[in-house]
Amino acid sequence: MERRKKHGTQAVTAILLILGILLILNLISTQLFGRMDFSEGKIYTLSKGSRDLVRNLEDPLTVKAYFSKDLPPPYNANARYLRDQLDDYKAYSHGKFTYQFVDPASEEKLEKEAQSFRIPPAQVNAVEKDKIEVKKVYMGLVFLYQDKNETIPLVQSTTGLEYDISSMIKRLTSKNRTIIGILMAPGGTETNPVMNNLRTVLERNYEVRPIDLTKNQMVPSDVKVLLAIGFDQDFPEWYKYAIDQHIMKGGKVAFLLNKVSADLQQGQAQQSPLRIDDWTKGYGFKINDDLVMDKNCGMINVQQRMGFFTISNAVNYPYFPQVKKFNPNNPMVKELENMMLFFPSTIDTSFAAAKGLKIEPLLYSSQQSKRQMGRYDINPQQKYDPKEFNEGPFILGAAITGSFKSYFADKGIPSGDSTMPVPTGLTTTQESPPDNRLVVIGDGHFPQDAYASDPSNIEFVLNMVDWLALDEALIQIRSRDVTSRPLAEVSDGVKATVKYANIFAPPILVVLIGVVRWQVRRRKKNTEL
Repeated sequence: MERRKKHGTQAVTAILLILGILLILNLISTQLFGRMDFSEGKIYTLSKGSRDLVRNLEDPLTVKAYFSKDLPPPYNANARYLRDQLDDYKAYSHGKFTYQFVDPASEEKLEKEAQSFRIPPAQVNAVEKDKIEVKKVYMGLVFLYQDKNETIPLVQSTTGLEYDISSMIKRLTSKNRTIIGILMAPGGTETNPVMNNLRTVLERNYEVRPIDLTKNQMVPSDVKVLLAIGFDQDFPEWYKYAIDQHIMKGGKVAFLLNKVSADLQQGQAQQSPLRIDDWTKGYGFKINDDLVMDKNCGMINVQQRMGFFTISNAVNYPYFPQVKKFNPNNPMVKELENMMLFFPSTIDTSFAAAKGLKIEPLLYSSQQSKRQMGRYDINPQQKYDPKEFNEGPFILGAAITGSFKSYFADKGIPSGDSTMPVPTGLTTTQESPPDNRLVVIGDGHFPQDAYASDPSNIEFVLNMVDWLALDEALIQIRSRDVTSRPLAEVSDGVKATVKYANIFAPPILVVLIGVVRWQVRRRKKNTEL
């Protein structure tokens, strides 16, 4: 009897001790924050860029989440995920980041408030009482900082949510937005490639301007990054000079150009009018006059006549390489897994060393690739010999860093437009800062609206702009949202083993635990007797 009483006292003491420990841990947890994330890439943990953003807040930032209660699946899970993520931002902000969830449907005043912040109601399907009904719900965020506000009108998915939130915080808290210039072709906007999608996503974090150099204009001094994309005519000497001087003053440039002009509709390709080799060699690179063909490629639809009918067939098209090999050490591309290029040319990087420049390859074709030079045949119905695809990999893009010398140092200032005065105070003898940066890609198609079907293409351009602008904080966040994690391919035997293990292992485990507990209790009872 005394033994049982003693065991009872010990049990009560143990319970009280456990409760005391839990209470102390709970009090400590309100002051400290930590997370254990075992996922690949730590995708459930805020990146360093996001943590730094909220740590460095100068003034309080408030997020109002206008979310309806009782959201149907899967949107209710999105709301929980959002709440957890906002908790993380709050934990790292030293009290400067706060948030609150409100249900606009609870009060007419709140509904009007949500709509005043450009958060409209959305309609979603919900299963209620065995019927599919359409519900009006709110799932939007507004960020309030000082006298400014920014809105995410609708959160439909958690994919890219951290990037959207951090971009919004960066936009609100940045005192001066970095200016990105898109170089217009001679003749103005009518001849420039259509890149509305790229412009839209760039404007989330940057101020984007068109840059016209036709009238002896220079690249404005407040433009930090200049994008030269998809030119289908040669650079006038004045353009070369203005870009050269932009580089000499520390400006960054991305050359995304086509050395071979290809028209898929006509099935024809020829050397483009670009005559820039002597100029770009001074910056450490040359885009070769070739086309890369890769067995790892995209597909196009080809119309074929079958009697009285025209049939559309999807065929592999080696001139659209699927890029899967990236430089694992450069932040622009180290997290990317896939890109699609369109009629790309190879990059000759052999000129950099003589110029004292460092060059890093970024993108490669696969080993099963080859080059087409001289005469170009892009007919999708031509027959290819698979054995010829053995020349790769080729470099399709590169980053160049260092101090660049002016191409015009011993050439003087070109005349440009004779009807316009030449700007005063120009010089061609200077060198760029020692840490300047350029990027070159042998394809000017992939950022254009007509080709940008692969989201990784736009992600790469955004990473590239961030890298050139020395603003790399969001690259890691953006890149891990586009990585792919397909299920591993396994044999049928392994599949069967996993299947039956899932069926029989749980009940067997429960039985074993029951037998062990029964044996322990039996031995304990015999000991007490």
